Amino acid sequence: MAENRRKSPRFKCLLPAELVKTEGSPNLVERVSVQDISNEGLRLVVKFAKPDQGSNIDLKLYIPEKGLLTFLTAETVWSRFTNSKLEAGLKIKEIDRKIKKEILDWVFPEWAGRK
Repeated sequence: MAENRRKSPRFKCLLPAELVKTEGSPNLVERVSVQDISNEGLRLVVKFAKPDQGSNIDLKLYIPEKGLLTFLTAETVWSRFTNSKLEAGLKIKEIDRKIKKEILDWVFPEWAGRK
């Protein structure tokens, strides 16, 4: 079994997002979904574009229930097919800290008390 190298716990969620730009494909826009998120990264399910390991991605993330929209930049750490779906693990490089905290507090309320 592979060693878990994560520093932060991941929290399951289902958040709509758009892949706005992928390194090597600047005009790509694809709807994706965020399946889990942590303080440092997230897991996407993508339909068409398979991001290369190490490539940078610009993502537009929505939290409809809170009326939030934010942009983030992340690096692709891995991608693979799982249960007929293409998934990608991303390490967050740039995101508004206040909005990231609000997202984590909303996805996993117990997170707010973990400081």
